[in-house]
Amino acid sequence: MAEIPPTAMKFLRQRVSLRHLRLILVLDEERSITRTADRLCISQAAVSKTRGEIEKGIGAPLFEWFGHRLEVTAVGKCVLQSARRIVAELECLSDEFALMKSGMGGVLTIGTRTISGQPFLARVTAAFKKEHPAVTVQLVDTDLASLLERLSKGTIPLLFGRFDATCAGAGIEAQSVLSDRNVILASPNHPLADQRRVSWADLVKQSWILTPEGYAGRFSREHLAAELSRHQLPFPSDLVETQSLLLTMTLFQSGDFLTMLPEGVAAQLESRGLARVLDIAPVGPVDSVCLMWRSDMALPPAARRFRDFAIELLKADQALVERELVPVRVEAQRFETVQGSRTRSQPDAPPKRPHRLPKVAARARA
Repeated sequence: MAEIPPTAMKFLRQRVSLRHLRLILVLDEERSITRTADRLCISQAAVSKTRGEIEKGIGAPLFEWFGHRLEVTAVGKCVLQSARRIVAELECLSDEFALMKSGMGGVLTIGTRTISGQPFLARVTAAFKKEHPAVTVQLVDTDLASLLERLSKGTIPLLFGRFDATCAGAGIEAQSVLSDRNVILASPNHPLADQRRVSWADLVKQSWILTPEGYAGRFSREHLAAELSRHQLPFPSDLVETQSLLLTMTLFQSGDFLTMLPEGVAAQLESRGLARVLDIAPVGPVDSVCLMWRSDMALPPAARRFRDFAIELLKADQALVERELVPVRVEAQRFETVQGSRTRSQPDAPPKRPHRLPKVAARARA
C-alpha cells in the first residue's frame, strides 16, 4: 500500500474534517460527481471544491479519470480505508448515545447469501426482535460478491454466507454456523423416490432443477458436474434453471424433478413431505456457512447485539448436543464394562494334556 506523503501530515492532523471524509466515501461508492452531489444534496461545484481541498492538503490525487469513470488511486485507497474506520467509529458512538437516551432502535442491515443457513438466521432474527422490537432488521439477499464488497466498505455490518480464502485476506472475521454437504432430492412422487439403489446413469436421464451458471449456488452445480465426469456421464440436458427455492418446491408439486440442496435444508423439506432424499452418496465437499463481520471496524450496537445472539444460540445448540450425547457415551461405557467383566469371569480353559498313544500302538513302536 502506498504511503501518504509527509506534507500531508499537518493537513490530516489539523485541517481534515468529517465533511471531507464523508464526501470521499460517497464519491468512492458513486464514482460520479453528479450522483455524489445529488446524494449529499449539494452542488457539483461543492463536490469538486471539497475534493480539491483534501487532495491539495494531502499532496496527491485520490481519484483519477479513466474515460467517463473515476477510479481510486493508491493513495486514495489508503485514505479511504482510514476514513471508513473513523466514520464507523463516530456512527457507533452516535448509536451508543441514542441507546443510552431512548433504547435501541434504527435499522440493522444484514446480508444473506445462503439457503442452508436460513433456519438459523430466522431463529436469531426472531430472538433479536423479541428483545429489540424497535430495531428494523433488513435482510438483503443478493449475489455474494456484491455483499462482500459492501461488507468490506462497511455499508453492511454483518453477512451470512459461504466463507473462503478471499474473505480471510480481506480483514473479515467469521463464526462458523453450520457445515453441510449437498444431497440429491426428488419430487415426493418421483419414480426414483422409493428406489433403494439409484445409479448416476438413471439420474442423468431425469428432469433437473438447478441454479443458473454464474449465480450463488453454482458451487453445487460444479460439484455435480465433477461427480458426473468421474462416472464418465454427461451433464443433464433436461433442465429448469432458477435461484428460487420456493419456485423449486412449487415445481416439485407439479411434476417429477430432481435437484441438489444442502443436507440440513433437505431434511426439513423431507420432514414436511415436500421432497424425498434419494439413496445416493452426498455430492462434493463440505460447505461452511459463516456469520462474517469486519475485524478492523467497530460494530454498531445493534449489529454487535445480533452477533452476540447468534454466538449464544450456537453455544446453546452445542450444549444441547453434548447433553444428548452423554447417555449414549454412558451406555457405551457400561457395555464395555459388562463385556470386560464377562470376559474376566469366564473360567480358564483346562490345560491340554499331551496326546497319548494307545497301549497297543506304543508296544508295537517299541
